[in-house]
Amino acid sequence: MTEKLYDLDSYVTEFNCKVISLYRDERYTYIETDRTAFFPEGGGQTSDCGFLGGVYVENVQIVDGKIVHIVENDAESVEKLAVGAEIFGKIDVKKRFSDMQQHTGEHIFSGVVHSLFGFDNVGFHLSKDNVTVDFNGELTENDICKVESLVNEAIWKNLEIKVSYPSREELSSLSYRSKKEIDAAVRIVEIPGVDVCACCAPHVGRTGEVGFFRIVKSERHRGGMRFFILCGERAMLDAREKLAQNYLVSNLLVARETETFSSVSRLFEERAALSGEVASLKKQLSDLRAESVTSGERIVVLCETEDMNEARQLADRLSDKAEKFSAVLFGKNGERYVIISKTGFDLGTLCKKLNLAFSGRGGGRDGIVQGSLSSPEGARDFLENFD
Repeated sequence: MTEKLYDLDSYVTEFNCKVISLYRDERYTYIETDRTAFFPEGGGQTSDCGFLGGVYVENVQIVDGKIVHIVENDAESVEKLAVGAEIFGKIDVKKRFSDMQQHTGEHIFSGVVHSLFGFDNVGFHLSKDNVTVDFNGELTENDICKVESLVNEAIWKNLEIKVSYPSREELSSLSYRSKKEIDAAVRIVEIPGVDVCACCAPHVGRTGEVGFFRIVKSERHRGGMRFFILCGERAMLDAREKLAQNYLVSNLLVARETETFSSVSRLFEERAALSGEVASLKKQLSDLRAESVTSGERIVVLCETEDMNEARQLADRLSDKAEKFSAVLFGKNGERYVIISKTGFDLGTLCKKLNLAFSGRGGGRDGIVQGSLSSPEGARDFLENFD
């Protein structure tokens, strides 16, 4: 049985140990030692990383009840590892402390939510990219702001975090959070006045080490809510990046940093109004173009637009003047097309031959086809003379 140094002291980052089993597959070497400070993946948290016997450990798992350190077979010095070897281990301190900040922050968050609203934490995930917490109930925006403030108040009180292994008798009288039944000894993490929870992961020694807690965003999830949270340095870096972006936006808008939302909202309103005016002008232009075209069997025009809707609208207006079909070639050098017929003309055959002649792609039904041409030169003459 591997001695779990992280259980005894979350701040142990270097240690000596002995290899007690080792096996390999095509890609990885799996190392079991008599003691380790590496926390294995579990409880919603990814494992520690670091070095063991001079080899980089990228993952640690519990396999058949054993803690296994996983390394790449092509890692330098991996072939020197053998059962019985005395080796040195060192975890990635920066990752460990960040994970401790996130996990302790989650405990405080879950404890505050449970005490205020009675909701249970039903899901937790801590990885390099995200920290998420799921609850079986929903909070309002005001609730979220209140909870965030209370969590930070608990952090700044710098409360001592207590870790213990109560006896079965003590557990029976202890009220604590736990998402599953635990057969082995139960490790209890207590934040006085805030939370008591069964947990196997390393935590900071005092709440003040969490530093700062932020709810980044929230969303409805499986009848409850999912929260994306960050603590400590990760919260600071996230806030710094977003504040920097907001500063750049405020400069572009020539607005105060606290007024970027209202300024952007006003721009969207102005854009919507202008879009309506543009659509009206495009319709008028389409009507004028259609009025200037003489009726005929086949009406084919070139239109200087990149807008499919505008081209289709013009083709539709022109179809009233066409005995067989109307066609609009548009885009750069007329490489796109839209063809409309209201007379039952065989547009399918026309489309196939047009695509074949000019390396095109497209199709349609119900009196309209559209597509693009890779070699559009001569397409207008082809359409005007098509039988």
